[in-house]
Amino acid sequence: MEERAETHEEITPELLMVMSASIAAYLGRTVRIRRARFVDPMQVNAWGQSSRVVLQASHNINVRHS
Repeated sequence: MEERAETHEEITPELLMVMSASIAAYLGRTVRIRRARFVDPMQVNAWGQSSRVVLQASHNINVRHS
């Protein structure tokens, strides 16, 4: 079994400033970031994935043949 190398990237003050500026530009007001962390893309949220599957399935168009 292959083990994945653990990488612990640091959230730098510069990165927090960029994040804060981006959010402020989007919301149109100043914001304070209280907590930030990196999310492991390999750990998918099962509830969120299930919801996306249901939503995409609801967009199926029924084709009627005459």
